[in-house]
Amino acid sequence: MISYIPSLGSKKSAFKYFIIALLAISLGSCTAGLTNPDSYQRNHDVYAVDFNPHNLTELEIFKMDEGDWVKYETVKNGQSDRYSIEVKDGFLTVTSHKNKMDVPTYQTWLDYARQELGYTVHDEYDIFTTIEEGYIYEIDLEKHPLIEENEHRILMYEQK
Repeated sequence: MISYIPSLGSKKSAFKYFIIALLAISLGSCTAGLTNPDSYQRNHDVYAVDFNPHNLTELEIFKMDEGDWVKYETVKNGQSDRYSIEVKDGFLTVTSHKNKMDVPTYQTWLDYARQELGYTVHDEYDIFTTIEEGYIYEIDLEKHPLIEENEHRILMYEQK
């Protein structure tokens, strides 16, 4: 009876291919997580707060759900249980009352900067200053004046 006994050279070769395959799979999964924009949303709930900075009596809040904005709530008194926005003493202040969040994105200002100021996606556009990490952020309106529009949007990224 003849049986196949692999030689020492083939064991090394098989082991080498196993290590290469293992590295390729682990690196591939890391890269996919870093380049996949949905992976950010898995760790965050994303909300959009629409408001008129000249009349903050009403906030409209939307929640991102599977790529679509779904109306979450409309607040008539200018402050929800979740967020408040205030323009006072030359600052626009955003506060999270419920959960810790990452630095918000002032979508209206970002769109303006790209269209009117020539900013690109690679430019630095973070205009918020952290007052209380995770909860309070503000914009110095002397450095970044309000855009003359009545509809503004700030994106909030709540940590899960």
